[in-house]
Amino acid sequence: MKPKIPASRIKSDECSINIGQVIEDGEIVNPGTPYFIHQNEWVEILPVMTVKEVVNLSRLQVSGSDPGVLGQNFTDLCGELSRRVIAWNWTDLMGKAIDQPYDRPDVLEKLSSEELLWLVSATTNQETPDERKKGSRQSVDTSSAETVNQTMLPSE
Repeated sequence: MKPKIPASRIKSDECSINIGQVIEDGEIVNPGTPYFIHQNEWVEILPVMTVKEVVNLSRLQVSGSDPGVLGQNFTDLCGELSRRVIAWNWTDLMGKAIDQPYDRPDVLEKLSSEELLWLVSATTNQETPDERKKGSRQSVDTSSAETVNQTMLPSE
């Protein structure tokens, strides 16, 4: 199925998971070691957020550390995000291809929290029309996703 609007293809080289990260009282005290697990991989994303997705992101930022609430907010976000992440060539930690994500929240729910938050960040930081004309791209800013990650998620 072809989307009605052009999808953006984004390189996933900057997506990382941190092993050994320590979070105390909502702050990272040890960043751990980053592993860039999606080198030379990409995602195709529809560059339009739904109102429901924006609401889910807001809920994540204010949900606190209640595991039940946090889990439901991530589940809801995966549902919305699965309608915008239409294709990828991602592989899992063993190098095996991951199923295509379009309309498959169950696929997104199997990702690490860091991968999911990277996707959120990548889908909210699309290039502007002027940048597209110039042929340049913004680098993905994960600061808002990292804030959610730092304040909401226990150390893994």
